[in-house]
Amino acid sequence: MILRKGKKMNRFFSVILLVVSILIMGFSFPSRTVEAVTEEASVPEDGCYIGVFREGSPANMEFIKAFERTFDKKPAMVMWYLDYSYDFPTASCAKVDAYGAVPHIVWEPWIWGNEESINLDVILGGGYDVYMKNWAKDAKKYGKTVFVRWGHEFNIKKYPWGVPSNDSDPQKYIKAVRHVGDIFKKEKADNVKWIWCFNNYPEPDAVWNEYEKAYPGDDYVDWIGIDGYNWGTTQSWSGWETFAVLFKNQVRSTSRSHPGKPIMIAEFGSTEDDKDPNAKARWIKEIPDALKISMKQVKAIVLFDVMKECDWRSNSCKATETAYKQMLSDPFFLSDAKSIANLKVKTASNEKKKAKAKKAVKPLKLDGDLGEWSDSSPIVLSGREMLKEGSVWFGDKDVSGKVYIKWDNEYLYVAADVDDNMPFSNSRKDADIWNGDAIEVVIGLDNEAPKERDYMSNQDYQIGFGSGDGGMNKPSIWIWKKRRSPKGGEITAMRKVDPQGYILEAKVPWAELGGFSPKAGIKLGFDVAIDDADVKFERKAQLVWSGDYLFYKDPSVWGEIELIN
Repeated sequence: MILRKGKKMNRFFSVILLVVSILIMGFSFPSRTVEAVTEEASVPEDGCYIGVFREGSPANMEFIKAFERTFDKKPAMVMWYLDYSYDFPTASCAKVDAYGAVPHIVWEPWIWGNEESINLDVILGGGYDVYMKNWAKDAKKYGKTVFVRWGHEFNIKKYPWGVPSNDSDPQKYIKAVRHVGDIFKKEKADNVKWIWCFNNYPEPDAVWNEYEKAYPGDDYVDWIGIDGYNWGTTQSWSGWETFAVLFKNQVRSTSRSHPGKPIMIAEFGSTEDDKDPNAKARWIKEIPDALKISMKQVKAIVLFDVMKECDWRSNSCKATETAYKQMLSDPFFLSDAKSIANLKVKTASNEKKKAKAKKAVKPLKLDGDLGEWSDSSPIVLSGREMLKEGSVWFGDKDVSGKVYIKWDNEYLYVAADVDDNMPFSNSRKDADIWNGDAIEVVIGLDNEAPKERDYMSNQDYQIGFGSGDGGMNKPSIWIWKKRRSPKGGEITAMRKVDPQGYILEAKVPWAELGGFSPKAGIKLGFDVAIDDADVKFERKAQLVWSGDYLFYKDPSVWGEIELIN
């Protein structure tokens, strides 16, 4: 997203804004004493840096200080936009640094007001090499960390540097990024941290326009950025989208492709909803849990805090302002910019979780008594680390459990001992039983299939075991691949009182799972989840043993289960 201004007009407005700020605010507000940004501080493993863009800053830092006063949260990053008519902004960077934040410059390779004068061919032809070389030299002289987001949102057609505007050729964009980066490498401007940034939704949505195809390589990328906005119903093509819906799939995909790179939501915002004055406030309140549960790789978010196409502002109404204040009061959102330059991502272990399934010596009785399972080691699902969907979860008493797997030549057996403060909250049937209290099992029965595949093969199965509602809606089993309940399958679920919850036992014939022939020593891809609903009979939380929220269709995140005697 851009704000188009010529250099002279930008300076004119900066002067006017400064005068207005002085008249309104006076000189009485004390500035908080801060240390200059250094790069020696320790890096927190958890948490997310908060950044902001407010028009008029950093020329007038009062706009940023006003943000801090309103929300009692100091931004760790201050963002603004420059085109190719600007030299490196040493004075502005110094202001941001003196405030105690890191500069974040969106460096757009065009001239505002004459946008077609520069394209990637011009860049690659060396037409701006002298300009960029001087920019790099001045950045090096500045010496402190500065984030630069060059040629952002390259996967939408509005920009002359984008892939759609350059023969639909992502390689041309890659060459341009490397060309710019090489100039800075030659000048040893190592304090510049590069953000490779795409729009969350491509335009057009075509194979050649997939953002990964335009990745310039790890040597040219320090952070991965994603831009996205909730436009609500303000556009003919848009609808209301939560923060998680806007970003989580892109974050997941990118973090898996580039596990060593920190991710930044480099621009975000939401419009208001004319029909619901509290809709934007609710949208904001969901952000912390979305980041903590399904987007743990995101280490910085930057609020686009202006009114432009929509009212993206943090104070667009009182309810919105209150919601942002509540959100930013969470210590998860970090203000201290000292460590951001050296931030490293803690990559997930590639080691598969492992479990064992013991062979049943005789057919098991499905009677709610787990005595027959006492010789089996359970798969334990508890703790916030296993919460992979939803945000309304109040700890292990809300929902947690132990799942047991056994087998014999005829059946796959599943048992679960679930702690649930509102058990039997499942009014759903058939393919919808996941949307209530349920157990979900995924299992791969083809050991010849690639272990790291991210697609379901012919012998991969997702099986659901719904608890029912304790009344008319009985417990049930569903195999999604077959689109029906298994023939010969059985299930029972019984309430338990102390602690509250339920015991579930079930069996599924191997004949319904492709006629698989089990034997001891076989190791199978495997994962299991507990779904939890409460009063509304809709799933509000999901605990997953090994994978993430896409475990039901991505075997690469599964653990492993070994069949033993």
